[in-house]
Amino acid sequence: MAVSRAPELPLLPGLLTLPCMLLRALAIPEVWQSPHYMVAPEGSSVNITCSASGVLLGVCLRRSWPEPTNVIYYEDEKEPTVDEQFRGRIAFSGLQRNLTVTVRGLRLSDNGVYVCQAVTMDAEVQGSGTLLVVTDEAAGTYQETRLVSAVCPVLAISFFLVGLGTGAVCALRTQVKKLCCRKDKSSVSVVYEDMSYSCGNRMPTPNEYQ
Repeated sequence: MAVSRAPELPLLPGLLTLPCMLLRALAIPEVWQSPHYMVAPEGSSVNITCSASGVLLGVCLRRSWPEPTNVIYYEDEKEPTVDEQFRGRIAFSGLQRNLTVTVRGLRLSDNGVYVCQAVTMDAEVQGSGTLLVVTDEAAGTYQETRLVSAVCPVLAISFFLVGLGTGAVCALRTQVKKLCCRKDKSSVSVVYEDMSYSCGNRMPTPNEYQ
């Protein structure tokens, strides 16, 4: 007696793994951060906000340039971890899904690109990054003074050269006009002299019929 076999379902494993893939895709977070660019004087404070979706273990703010540094690691209801370089200068506001990190007492060594990173069981997703430029007020004022001091003489010399060129053009035009007038007068007198000379020296032709 022949035993009947159950029909094979080659698509069944794929159909079973599809919900798992969808759940895993939904679990991968998205990360947003703001602002994208900041310029702040030395000694001041800045805020960097990290927002994330999905199932999170925690949020990390790290500096990716010029020297990679993990600035902070934050988890809800746990003591955050702060790098020694920023210890005593970091404050937090909000939860890990929408966390604002305040960096106080900025130093020139804090220049760099800061990236928010969402940490999950399977992946670490990064934000777009924030470029922080810390300026030295004294150096900035000195550079501005040097720039103004350098630009003023250049402008004065430029205006002087423009005025000198304009005066030269006007003088050249005047000389050209004088030469043209002299040329016209001399050509008229030459024609007059030629006519006088020809009329004065022409011998009367005798009338052969007289």
